[in-house]
Amino acid sequence: MSYPVIMYSSEPFELTPEEKLQELELMTRFFNLLNSERSRYELEAKEFMAREALATETHNYVLKYSIQRDRYICRGKPKILGSQSFSTEIPIPVTEEEKIEALVELFAQSEAG
Repeated sequence: MSYPVIMYSSEPFELTPEEKLQELELMTRFFNLLNSERSRYELEAKEFMAREALATETHNYVLKYSIQRDRYICRGKPKILGSQSFSTEIPIPVTEEEKIEALVELFAQSEAG
């Protein structure tokens, strides 16, 4: 089993003003989606748990969700030429309630960008 390597630095890390603005915009989109799309995400979470796969789309990405070992995986493939693909994974929680909440957050995070 392989795990991602996380490197730590003793150097202070600061975001540029532009990066801080981008981070704030991303977090705002994430929280707005959590609130406005929660019902849809909960239905999609139940569908995903039953099928162990789900595909959705945003304006910019095709999002494919799957399960690998003990993780939920999201792979985003861009619709726009020159954009980057991405992959996100999170551990699968124990209880059904925690699983649904983790998936709701994963869906919002993936759609936020």
